[in-house]
Amino acid sequence: MYYSISYLLDCIDGYAARALNQESRLGYYLDMVIDRVSSCLCLHYAAKSVLEGNTCFTGTSALLVAFTLRCLMVLVEIIAHSSVMFLSEVLGVHQKQMGYDYAIVRKYLSDKKYLFWSCLSFELFGLSLVVEHAASKYVMLLALPGFVFRAAANICRLIAIITKKELRRWNSLREDEQGASGSSGSREKVRRGSSDRLGIHRAASPQSAQVVRRRSRSESQ
Repeated sequence: MYYSISYLLDCIDGYAARALNQESRLGYYLDMVIDRVSSCLCLHYAAKSVLEGNTCFTGTSALLVAFTLRCLMVLVEIIAHSSVMFLSEVLGVHQKQMGYDYAIVRKYLSDKKYLFWSCLSFELFGLSLVVEHAASKYVMLLALPGFVFRAAANICRLIAIITKKELRRWNSLREDEQGASGSSGSREKVRRGSSDRLGIHRAASPQSAQVVRRRSRSESQ
């Protein structure tokens, strides 16, 4: 019950902050950290429930499912999301560009319907393993595709980060931007990550990010 309420509040807190013009860097960091803690707890208790025999999985299958859930907790919720936040805020890499070469990541980041579906499926999948109910098995099967989609998209982003593909591309974009602004006589400061309320981070793709840059340069002239 409390977990469901927290999930609903998490869905609307960003919209409420923007509507009331109360966005802040502290709120952004807190939202990211609390989301990861919530997701880790969901996967932890789901794996615990599987190992305790409270689900339809038994024996070897239960061990494999619990191991997979724990691996996803570490790889996706801790390593992948922490890397995205670090590169976005510390190194200035656009968080919505990470892994954009992968079609699954483009769907995950640029289409809100896919994002909502995958995140909701993640929550339902975890809860279906924790809550003992006759319908839990069917909820788990319905939520499985979205759960896998979300995990695969974030793993692709992690692969892009590990291979330094996104860092090289972002450095190239920044060099192009600095060269263009230098030739026009007005050097624009490169925006960083998700901390700018109306900045480049709102763009859902590298192409639209460039449009935002060109628009902001033309307005400054």
